[in-house]
Amino acid sequence: MKAGLPDEDWAGEAERLRAGLLRLKGALHDRVTGLFSWHLYVDQLASHADHGRLGVLALEFPTLAAVEAARGFELSDRILREAAQALLACRGRELPEAALLALDGAHGDSFLVFVPQASDADAPDERLADLAARLGAALDGHLAKAPGDRPRLECAVGDAMVSPAPAARFERRLHQAIREARGIGRRGAARREDARGAEARAILEAGTLTTHYQPIVDMEHGAIMAYEALTRGPAKSPLEGPDALFATCQEARLHNELDRLCRRNAVRNARGIDRDKKLFLNCLPESLGSPGFADDAFRAALSEADLEPRHLVLEITERTSIDDFEAFGRGLEPLRRQGFLVAIDDVGTGYSSLQTLTEVQPEFIKVDLSLVKNIHRSLIKQELVHSLLQVGARIGAQLIAEGIECEEETRTLRRCGVRYGQGYWFARPGPGFPGLQPRPA
Repeated sequence: MKAGLPDEDWAGEAERLRAGLLRLKGALHDRVTGLFSWHLYVDQLASHADHGRLGVLALEFPTLAAVEAARGFELSDRILREAAQALLACRGRELPEAALLALDGAHGDSFLVFVPQASDADAPDERLADLAARLGAALDGHLAKAPGDRPRLECAVGDAMVSPAPAARFERRLHQAIREARGIGRRGAARREDARGAEARAILEAGTLTTHYQPIVDMEHGAIMAYEALTRGPAKSPLEGPDALFATCQEARLHNELDRLCRRNAVRNARGIDRDKKLFLNCLPESLGSPGFADDAFRAALSEADLEPRHLVLEITERTSIDDFEAFGRGLEPLRRQGFLVAIDDVGTGYSSLQTLTEVQPEFIKVDLSLVKNIHRSLIKQELVHSLLQVGARIGAQLIAEGIECEEETRTLRRCGVRYGQGYWFARPGPGFPGLQPRPA
């Protein structure tokens, strides 16, 4: 007996306390990154602050929400998981061993790093700012190595010290430092964004864009059916890659101007293309609905390349910007009467794909690479492709599988009944009109 309770009652109470603690830890644990929310460490952080100074680093990805809205949560989950692993690998290198890494909350999308420092450390603010710069550079380097199909992200890093004010409650001092670190990171990201916007504007004014072309292959006959035009920024510049270029122009509200320039350049640079092959042009929905889509400059580029509308396939991207799918489908009729064909890009990534197919009824359906990748290992993906083939047959559309990277994917898609394919397995994008990679018959 203890304090008037039987031993079994004490044991039961202890078990309930343990179960409650486990539930609390579970609620603060993020399964995607494997990290805990910073709230779990408040007592531990208070102890560090009592024995010295406590620095806070806040790391965020300003464009991650837009990436998730466009590409789905699976991609953003993977980015966060890999970022967490990269940050953990920084401990003992860019980060001191005593640094504590946490998430801003369970299921959050930004990180916090708490760095204990000795109370007698020289210039702790400067040391923390230097640490933030090195950590941001390390994480940016990791993100730059992302696969080619992944949008490039940039990390915003801010730093702050927890105020050494013993009379104030620690929790509020900690909250204040976190807010301050986030604000510094966001202001730095905004300055970089402004600088990139100015650079993008200069690129558009100078017209220093290049066009690469990637074959679209008739897998049944092993021949090139069409080419897709893909725009690149100036070589060796921060905006050389298409993701950085288009994201920057979107942020700077230059996306419509970029869209028009890309189309004109793609057609103008297509001089000499085999007229039996189609040319796929990526187009924003708002551009297609504009009365000035086929303006004088675009018509002049067509004439210069000796092409006609019937040679072109207008590939609709960024479907999330379409508010009224039915009206959008009707708005394409004038272009179709001129001879332009239509393709829907990234089909299979969301409900908007099905809406677009229903109202637009394109001539081509481009199956998103998320369905194509490792399709030979997934019966579910194969069934989804079968379903899209049935939809295509009903509306008179051909399927094109994007992002094919290996022989197994090619064979599986052919067994499913997909005739056309595109991806590194056949050829990488390049200037001119690349031929196919030599492959065994």
